[in-house]
Amino acid sequence: MPNITHILRAEIDLSQPVPELCGVIAHVLQAWPGREREVLSKLREAIDDHLKVIEKGERDNNGKSIR
Repeated sequence: MPNITHILRAEIDLSQPVPELCGVIAHVLQAWPGREREVLSKLREAIDDHLKVIEKGERDNNGKSIR
């Protein structure tokens, strides 16, 4: 039996990260019809978790840049 995988390769213009990422997300959602809400909810959780890490780092550095 064949092993079938769905792979999306994308080139992203890092000078415009938000619209580029939105485009990738839109294409990924097309592979999950009927489960878009679930995928977006999990993505929101991941983004929120990452924002918490960034905010904690900012507080730990007293507002100084982490980089």
